[in-house]
Amino acid sequence: MITSQLLINRFELRILLLSFVLLIGTTAFCQSDNYGSKRKMLLRDEGLSQVSYIDLADSTKNWFVTVPAGRDLQLVGNGEVLISTGNGYEVREIKGGKLVKQDTTYPGTVMVRMLRNGNLLVVGLNAQGKKGAVLAEVNKSGLVKKVLNFPEYDYVRLVRETAKGTYLVTANKMVFETDANGKIIWKANLTKGPEKTNAWQALRLANGQTVVSGGYAGYFEVFDKAGKPVSTITGPPEVKPNFFSGFQVLPNGNYVVANWQGHGPNYGGSGHQVLEYTPAGKLAWSWRQYAHKFSSLQGVIVLDGLNTNLRYIEGAKGVLEAGKKIKN
Repeated sequence: MITSQLLINRFELRILLLSFVLLIGTTAFCQSDNYGSKRKMLLRDEGLSQVSYIDLADSTKNWFVTVPAGRDLQLVGNGEVLISTGNGYEVREIKGGKLVKQDTTYPGTVMVRMLRNGNLLVVGLNAQGKKGAVLAEVNKSGLVKKVLNFPEYDYVRLVRETAKGTYLVTANKMVFETDANGKIIWKANLTKGPEKTNAWQALRLANGQTVVSGGYAGYFEVFDKAGKPVSTITGPPEVKPNFFSGFQVLPNGNYVVANWQGHGPNYGGSGHQVLEYTPAGKLAWSWRQYAHKFSSLQGVIVLDGLNTNLRYIEGAKGVLEAGKKIKN
């Protein structure tokens, strides 16, 4: 009887300890949920062709506007956001989403980005009278100053200017770096995912590594200076990692990414569509979108700590850095 009672007590103790561990884990998860609970974000919804402003602490400030299909978002100063479209771009006020400027003279546009020198980088496929991936630099008067052409690539997504003035270009399973004259000086290939993975965006970090959002691979992949894979980041299954698209490196080094779920209007209840990871691969925070307001997010800018009167471009650490005020 004494032996049986001891076994029962030990079993009860194990159950108690397990319950305590689960409680701690749940508490930690709740603390993680509270982290970021007052964030302000600009979001691009591909499924609904929509751009929105979300204030998690005050929903009365939220707005949602329909925009032409396209990719990417950028803060360009004067309280405005640059929105790429399939034929050029729009500029809208961050407070309210009002249209400020529109240019539809660039058919075949994939994305538009303002460079450090104030010119626009217009990226397209089979554009400017050329085949393949095309990077055209356009000045404020609309004059094309330079065209970089890569006819061997039939796919291109987001392009980012590095701190040293080169460009990181994503093309299917590849990301490559080109200098200002169109010479490819670095390459890396995603190691997982389907053949046409749709690598989406790449950023160069302070340590020389390059982090890439892997599209249909549903992960980040990090490469070293030689283009060799270092690590991958994804998960957990509960947030439904599906397609890692536009992302931002925060000042603390974490990566915030839009977790796209599918084409069309019916994905609002699918997955957590804004995810934040530490460089070590831990999920630090996630946001489950309002199912009735969104479908499938493809771009995100976390506005916390940023001055929307200034233009922002990724710096030497991959983090958004403020530039000059821009007059459109």
